[in-house]
Amino acid sequence: MDIAQRLVGTYRLISFENFADDGEVQTPFGEHPRGFAIYTAEGYMSAILMVSDRDNFPEGDILAANAEQRAAAFATSSAYAGRWEIVGDQIIHHLEATTYPNWTDTDQPRNYDLTDTHFTLYPPRMLMQGKIRRGKVHFERITA
Repeated sequence: MDIAQRLVGTYRLISFENFADDGEVQTPFGEHPRGFAIYTAEGYMSAILMVSDRDNFPEGDILAANAEQRAAAFATSSAYAGRWEIVGDQIIHHLEATTYPNWTDTDQPRNYDLTDTHFTLYPPRMLMQGKIRRGKVHFERITA
């Protein structure tokens, strides 16, 4: 079975860490993040990552939140979807829909590790909160 066939499945987010060159470790979605990544045999993927204890909108109306509430919801979650493929030793997400506007209609290559039970993505170094950081996003395969 090739790597692409092995990757197909549903994964639960276990951890998301960013490492700055000065040694600072950041967990943007907290110590116990919530999320999923889904990879289909048809070549599509979808991921959502978020803080596990986000505040509800007080009005209970999905469109009635004020600017501060919407900003907090955006700051505590990330979602993206599109096609995916394995090229050499990287997975490339061809993103079509994202909560981070700068990624829409872009290709996002990632190094990765894949075992029978775990999948880890290593995003490239990028600017986050004023520092260049490298990421590690760790998922566990969900089995029936």
